[in-house]
Amino acid sequence: MNSKKAHWLLVALTIIWGYSFIAISDAAKTLAPETLLFWRFLIASGILTVMAIMRKARLPWKEGTIAGIMFSISYLAQTVGLVHTNASVAAFITGLLVIFTPMFEGIMNKKAPSVQVWISSLIALGGTYLLVGGASGSSSLYGIILLLICSIGFSIHLVYIGDKNHLDPIAFVAVQCLVMTLFFSVLAMGNNTFAWPGAGLRGVLFLALLATALGLSLQVYAQKYIRPSKASLIFSLEPVFATIFAAIILGEAMTKQSLIGMALIFLATIIVEIEFNWQTQNETSQQENGL
Repeated sequence: MNSKKAHWLLVALTIIWGYSFIAISDAAKTLAPETLLFWRFLIASGILTVMAIMRKARLPWKEGTIAGIMFSISYLAQTVGLVHTNASVAAFITGLLVIFTPMFEGIMNKKAPSVQVWISSLIALGGTYLLVGGASGSSSLYGIILLLICSIGFSIHLVYIGDKNHLDPIAFVAVQCLVMTLFFSVLAMGNNTFAWPGAGLRGVLFLALLATALGLSLQVYAQKYIRPSKASLIFSLEPVFATIFAAIILGEAMTKQSLIGMALIFLATIIVEIEFNWQTQNETSQQENGL
């Protein structure tokens, strides 16, 4: 796989993750957030662990545990933060990962991302602002801080994954999901919200099988060929597809402002794709010239 194929693989994943908002909405009608997340990661971790054992892949306990802790804290901060903020504010602050990711990547690699990446990040952030209807509404400082922690956590997680090219994707995600299962099981029991999926089973299965087991494994695999800062830009398409699915399935209206926001986010990903093509052509030219 090359960077171009990895790019479009991640785009395909954002379609799955965009639909996951519908699945979450369905499952959340009968399950508390921490219980929903427990079942989601329990099923995913079980399947991935069996697959890893069948592949005779080494389970990277250290790396997977670190990733699992980061993801668990980020998910929890997002969930609690949503209680204390307006939904549009929450979506916008979470979308700040397109700015945070290249910053952390530059710090980790001691090399700043390209100008194209920064331009694309700003365009995507502006598109997200328009898509969610502007970051307005009643929000507490506590909620904003939690969502900033969430966005930073997701960004660091992206950079962390990008540095784990040597690990088996399925084994890595299996350990990560096992840690998250433990985390949310303790939270569910502590809050006395533990329950069987029941009517929410359909949504849980979609989230566990496609959004998590398949989605996270393919993400780790694709990030072997694409930098974290560029991956974060592609992930900004997730709310775009979520809005489209909400309009088609739930009948939610799309405004002119949201359509402009979508267009800007698509433009940002196209700029990144153009940069990929330019880099590939440049590398090929250098090889042909014996450089």
